[in-house]
Amino acid sequence: MSLLSLAALTILDAGPAGQIRAAAAAGFEAVGLRLNPLLPTDARVVGDKETEAEIIALLAEHKMKVLEIGVFPITPDLNIAALMPVIAFSSKIGARFIVCPVEDDNEDRRTANFAMLCDAAADYGLTPLIEFNPYSACKSLNGALALLERAQRSNAALVIDALHLSRSGGSPKDLARIDPWLIELVHFCDAPAFDPKPRTVDELRQESRTARMLPGEGALWLHELLAVLPDHTGISVEAPSARTAHLSATERAKLAYDATMAVLRAQG
Repeated sequence: MSLLSLAALTILDAGPAGQIRAAAAAGFEAVGLRLNPLLPTDARVVGDKETEAEIIALLAEHKMKVLEIGVFPITPDLNIAALMPVIAFSSKIGARFIVCPVEDDNEDRRTANFAMLCDAAADYGLTPLIEFNPYSACKSLNGALALLERAQRSNAALVIDALHLSRSGGSPKDLARIDPWLIELVHFCDAPAFDPKPRTVDELRQESRTARMLPGEGALWLHELLAVLPDHTGISVEAPSARTAHLSATERAKLAYDATMAVLRAQG
């Protein structure tokens, strides 16, 4: 695998600076940061010169790479111009990917907006990754592949979230049939086995944001997933859980690192 990274969502409350410190202390070689705010509680970094300088200094101090930047939802009113400062700063700190959930049910409009975002990101060496999930407008791997096919952009690919793949009814076998170069990043976590019983959007969203398990704690097919991943695919551990929210960011990062390494070692 190319890099082992800690996703921002695992310790989102720590903010970008805290995420860098915690990921480095835990042993990760890379980190994912949320620089484009999604929630009211998300830190606003870009445009604050002091905070930008702190992030640059921390990455250099800890010799950390930046794997992914979130979050860039593909919405009906997507404003590419407003995103350009975040895209430029993401490139400046060496990020490779920007993560794009899809929040627009209109196929033509979301295709056009995603293609425009790809074009804007290409000028900065960034690859937008479609993130499908069953509570969004792009609910499955097939939906994400269809969007890529329609957009026809060479710098577009996928992030495969283990939880979302499971909850959309998918499995690692589905990945074996697609172009391996489309699988740039995996969000790695565990969960109870898939239950086909219908669940509400709120239930699915809550599990995703507050009830994931660390790798090896649940019943997902993580070893099968690792077996089909291309060698270049980065692994980003995304396992936020209310069960461990009382722990420090560094403690949670260390738990995530140790659990992931145990699974990787068992995989050989």
